[in-house]
Amino acid sequence: MSPKNAGAKAKLTTDDFINDNRVKADLENLKKSFDPASGGRPFVVSDVVDAAGNQYVNLVQKGGGVFGIALVGYTYILEEMGIRFLRLAGTSAGAINTALLTVIKNKQDKKSKEVLQAICELDFFSLVDGHPAARWLIRKFITKKDFVGKAKNWLLFVLGFFGLLIIADVVLIGLRSKFPVLSAWAGAIFILSGFWSLLIAIGGSYIINLFKRLKNSGFGVNPGDVFYDWIKKLLFQNGVVTVSDLNQKAAICPKLSLRVYNESGVDDLKGDVTFITSELVTQNKIQFPAMCSLFATDIDTMQPAGFIRASMSIPVFFESYMINNIPYNDDRIKAAWQSFFHNSCPPANARFVDGGILSNFPISIFYNANIPVPRLPSFGIDLDDSKPGDKGENAFNWSLTGYLGRMFNTIRNYYDKDFLLKNEVYQKGVGKVDLSDDKYNWLNFFLSDQDKIDMFAMGAHAACDFLQKFDWSTYKDKREALQKQLTK
Repeated sequence: MSPKNAGAKAKLTTDDFINDNRVKADLENLKKSFDPASGGRPFVVSDVVDAAGNQYVNLVQKGGGVFGIALVGYTYILEEMGIRFLRLAGTSAGAINTALLTVIKNKQDKKSKEVLQAICELDFFSLVDGHPAARWLIRKFITKKDFVGKAKNWLLFVLGFFGLLIIADVVLIGLRSKFPVLSAWAGAIFILSGFWSLLIAIGGSYIINLFKRLKNSGFGVNPGDVFYDWIKKLLFQNGVVTVSDLNQKAAICPKLSLRVYNESGVDDLKGDVTFITSELVTQNKIQFPAMCSLFATDIDTMQPAGFIRASMSIPVFFESYMINNIPYNDDRIKAAWQSFFHNSCPPANARFVDGGILSNFPISIFYNANIPVPRLPSFGIDLDDSKPGDKGENAFNWSLTGYLGRMFNTIRNYYDKDFLLKNEVYQKGVGKVDLSDDKYNWLNFFLSDQDKIDMFAMGAHAACDFLQKFDWSTYKDKREALQKQLTK
């Protein structure tokens, strides 16, 4: 290395992730526990296999901002163990990994290295593409734990000092007639008060303009254009330009067969992909690309990258994703709305925000009441970022962020939680990644390279732990029993 580059930061590579000692050790131990030569038990997670022996599952991935890196660590382990994904669904960050696992190579291929390469080449901070003042504020707010306290103290200082100047003006003006020597001081304080007032006025005007800018941009600090261009480029590089391309890529499967007999066979098995987003005008949960007909008479006039952009539109942090000029008077559009929502009054424009508001873990879409005995399981990757101090049941011990977090999670998780409570067997296919460490923040787009590697390793560890405990026979039996109960 030349002296000029001696102090340069090494570029993050895929090897930094998959060759991490923790990841290698976890994977080695996992494989050993299923190695017949070492006395391990057979590795069986599904009855659906391809000619190469890969086992197929459905996979749903939870949203969670930058915690999406942990999702990649989890799916890396699944792929290394010969698991492939028939149907995929995801919300927000989960939608991103879902999209890449769908479009990269073929369904029977490993894809994690290509996903990691995309992560290595992405400058996460570039996704925060809003006004420079907003970028600075977001960086400080997220990376400096005491920033809110310092900002509060600065505001109190500015207002307090201004109050003291006003008091000093009143007192000095009253005293200078009796004490002429104070006239000079009164003049100086008066000038300082005017200067301080001007600074407050400029600052206030700037803040008001920022709020106007926020309103005009759809109540989002960041346009999200950098993310949209990034994901669109990745889709194009993998041959997905239109919605039809996406559907075709998701559907194509290798020849599948069953490990054991099942009366349902495999002829009806095909892949698909679903991205969840929340539409605010009609207040509905939207599943793309399945519901494209709600917004366009020709689905290929829509851009698949927009589905992922819509799913990850974190309210306030990103601008809403918009679909304008919907042909709402067209009978085909009206029929589509009637079909999905029994509503024949489509909107002229649609505004989308993060799908996690309504369904952050959409495992329910894999439920199939027509199959008495399951042929493959539905796996789910849950991201647990609840902080230790906010997990307790004692509500008086929660922090403000813990209180707001619980309130938001109650809303966004209720629908998915309700499904899992009624169909508890699906919980057996869900693995949880523990990201509750105080140093991690799901909106921290300023992650260090080491933080990214650590999150990947956490996801990998969670996947290994899940596969050690997962029992396909028990899952299948309980799912069959549930179906018999529901049939009665």
